[in-house]
Amino acid sequence: MIERAIRGAAGTALLLALSACAMPPERGVTVRHVESTVSAGDGARWHLFLFDPAQPRSLDGRIALARRNVQSGCRWVGAPKSELIAQTEAQGARYADTVLAAPLICKG
Repeated sequence: MIERAIRGAAGTALLLALSACAMPPERGVTVRHVESTVSAGDGARWHLFLFDPAQPRSLDGRIALARRNVQSGCRWVGAPKSELIAQTEAQGARYADTVLAAPLICKG
């Protein structure tokens, strides 16, 4: 009986730990972007995506959020991840976890 209870408690703890890894996407996250004056070629310009500085994010997290929050009238331009990293790092180490530079083409 006790062994079954321990297994049940361990199973519950494991399920809770695993469910924490599968959290739903963030809701209500505000992502803003501004167009820079730097050309990314083929009609695209580099845009700076700005994220909440109180919540540092990984590069992949910032890319995913930025892609989901591109304004109407703009489209994401494929660029190598190394280029995104270089342009983002050019903004300075202070902003490393709260900014993303990415090329977009926006209509008028």
